[in-house]
Amino acid sequence: MTTPEMTHQKLIYREASQLDIPKIMRLTQLAYREYKTVLTNQNWARMKAGLANESRYIDLMSRATGFVCEVDDQLIGVIFLIPKGNPTTIFPPEWSYIRLLGVDPKYRGLGIARKLTERCIDLARTNGETAIALHTSEFMDTARAMYERLGFRQVKELESMFDKRYWLYKLSF
Repeated sequence: MTTPEMTHQKLIYREASQLDIPKIMRLTQLAYREYKTVLTNQNWARMKAGLANESRYIDLMSRATGFVCEVDDQLIGVIFLIPKGNPTTIFPPEWSYIRLLGVDPKYRGLGIARKLTERCIDLARTNGETAIALHTSEFMDTARAMYERLGFRQVKELESMFDKRYWLYKLSF
């Protein structure tokens, strides 16, 4: 929960580095912990294990540009932009895409997720990308609404993950 004191703290946005990986891991685990209540125990264990997998973040940092938000040397927000040429079963090779947006629950409501997402959009445009995409789920209502306000449009429903509905969203430039 955001308090009045938090709104007066200086939020610093910067590019992430390899040295941030331990802090990013802690932050994403904290930010995604709220989903424990909407997932089965087995699916939460799978998600939690993925978020605790250091090699996942090392791989992301090798292919993506990460952005973080910090206050008083504490990491409170993170996002990754993966450039085109890194296809997955979800994302075609000609699209850039966003992964692992997370904000410390104590700092939500300050526009941190939006500012981090806008940084990815700006970088994608600067780099000559023609589209930026992401996937999101039925239990990520706040994020879905924010993405839609930023101009992302639902492309299609994906195969379920963690026994939940997921959609592919895209913003074309």
